[in-house]
Amino acid sequence: MKKIDFVVLIVCIMMFGACKGKTNGYVLTGTVPEEISNGEVVYMTDYHDGLIIDSAIVKKGKFVFSGRADSAMARFLSLQNMQADVIVDKGTMTIDLTDPYSAKGNPLTEKLSEFYLQLGEVIMLIRNRIAEIDESLTDEEKENLEDTIFKDFFTEVDKIAKSYLEDHPNDALGALIFYIWMQYQFDLTSEKFVEASQLVGGYVMNFGPVKQMADYLDKIGKTAVGSPFIDFTVPNGNRDGSAVSFSDYVGKGKYVLVDFWASWCVPCRMETPILADVYGKYKGDRFEVLGVAVMDKRDDSLKAIEDDGSAWPQILDAQAIPLELYGIQGIPHIILFGPDGTILARNLRGEELKQKVAEVMKR
Repeated sequence: MKKIDFVVLIVCIMMFGACKGKTNGYVLTGTVPEEISNGEVVYMTDYHDGLIIDSAIVKKGKFVFSGRADSAMARFLSLQNMQADVIVDKGTMTIDLTDPYSAKGNPLTEKLSEFYLQLGEVIMLIRNRIAEIDESLTDEEKENLEDTIFKDFFTEVDKIAKSYLEDHPNDALGALIFYIWMQYQFDLTSEKFVEASQLVGGYVMNFGPVKQMADYLDKIGKTAVGSPFIDFTVPNGNRDGSAVSFSDYVGKGKYVLVDFWASWCVPCRMETPILADVYGKYKGDRFEVLGVAVMDKRDDSLKAIEDDGSAWPQILDAQAIPLELYGIQGIPHIILFGPDGTILARNLRGEELKQKVAEVMKR
């Protein structure tokens, strides 16, 4: 190859790369309130994996993000207590962080803003209808009317979400709207989720938050009331450091009230007197209480057990193992298991816990 030809080739490659970068590039310019100081940081988080992928410095009330956008991407902007969802795509975009629905510059992010605004209008309408309920009605009449109003709300949310998903069943906008829609479902079950998923494609179902929701619902479905317990083993779960399995306690012919807790969890520690009450009243051949310390340091768990006077058996160092198996997203989470290991009740607390234990012990 002649030298001149080689130079031309290199120039062509460079020009192609530059053109391609320009074609697929994006610039997002934003404004913030006047009181925001220079040097404050706006973060851009990827909705798919929840990781912060970029940041921009505030200067004279403005910030700028730029980069490549080979395809539309769902992003989350945050600054102090301000936040906004955007669909980043090639081209230029603008947003005012004082108005999270002000993003403009590409069709998808503008449609997302439209979706949020419609959702907001329905929410305000429902709030007004509840505020206008006649106080002279009986409690039962008020409750029935509220049920009707909330039913109307969920129906409207369904209509709005489905109208957008008809045109965007398999892109970043559809993924974000589907996720938000599912969050607004009352008593979302795996069956409802699967039915709704028929409206969308693989892109949406593989969207990070949607995938996590599917996994959670699957675990909840497998450990719902009426399901058999799922066993697990903690290598050093006993106080002497030896291995212990959940099945060493559950499914052995007793009712077992299992408290998933941690020493740092104040609400968990507040349930301890209630557990002590039922343990003292019913412990024996038919009833047992079991503590399972999760997401905690072993020494901290042991100290809390001593300080609180928890006399029942404990599994230590369980960490996230049972949380993942049982789809537990917050603690305390207290589950009642039957003599054969069947789950009888989940997420028991306070007086409801006492009443449920009393009910089964009468059998």
